[in-house]
Amino acid sequence: MLIARMGSIIMDGRAVSADLMPELRRHAGELTRRGVAPGLAAVLVGNDPASRQYVRNKQRYTAELGFASRLIEVPVKEASTQHLLDVIDGLNRDPAIAGILLQLPLPEAVDPFILFDAISPLKDVDGVSRSSVAGFYRAQWGTFIPCTPRGVLTLLTYYKVPVDGARAAVIGRSDIAGKPLALILGGRMCNATVTWCHRHTRDLAQICRESDLLVSCVGVDVGRGFFITADMVKPGACVIDVGFRRIAPGRFAGDVDFDAVKEVAGWVTLNPGGTGPMTVLALMQNLIDAARYQSGLERARYSVE
Repeated sequence: MLIARMGSIIMDGRAVSADLMPELRRHAGELTRRGVAPGLAAVLVGNDPASRQYVRNKQRYTAELGFASRLIEVPVKEASTQHLLDVIDGLNRDPAIAGILLQLPLPEAVDPFILFDAISPLKDVDGVSRSSVAGFYRAQWGTFIPCTPRGVLTLLTYYKVPVDGARAAVIGRSDIAGKPLALILGGRMCNATVTWCHRHTRDLAQICRESDLLVSCVGVDVGRGFFITADMVKPGACVIDVGFRRIAPGRFAGDVDFDAVKEVAGWVTLNPGGTGPMTVLALMQNLIDAARYQSGLERARYSVE
């Protein structure tokens, strides 16, 4: 059981990312000395503002590490499953591309699972193909852990949040956030007891109030200011805000009422500035790992994982 404290520990993803970047640069330098210059290809369909913001952040981090990045923009009207399969096939065969990222969301007519499984297993830096899913489904690291869960795990470790045996609620079931995170937290890597919630969950507020660890991955307007309010948080709990939505031109917000929740929680993430920077950092870690795998090396290790 977590103990209530006076004032929350603010989980600052930008600060954690800055602390770990020297380690990423060291791994990047090792690849450079081997003559490896990994490229990241991001496939972006349409013009979703949050997706475009994430892509910009990813391109910035990629450049900072001295890696190449390529953005493939596909208009919605051209975004058939077959067309995107052809794009992925070309990237799979391109030796200059070490990692392939299919930015979500996709149009409803597109089958994402066919596309996920078409990505080469050693280039699947978002951890969405069958080979990647098999790893964390079996409570193992596997080849890749999806970027958002990997970033959340790093935050939890960095801020020494007790997860083993904790009661956790994960809200959301996307293939890159809520679904894998619920499996990982409840598996042998973390040993939490997880209630996996979604839009059909009954008594959601009560489940949240009983949780030592609350992770919200909703990211849409729910008709009120914030999805997670202070009255839904157990005193002393850790609250992780993965949601990300545009509220005005150039302005973004998350799921959690930060100003109110920080007065109740033991730990709470900033948003923006919490899980977003950690997701991008994790993508860079996965890109480094992809390049290492393709060079016959094991994944890179970090002081905080």
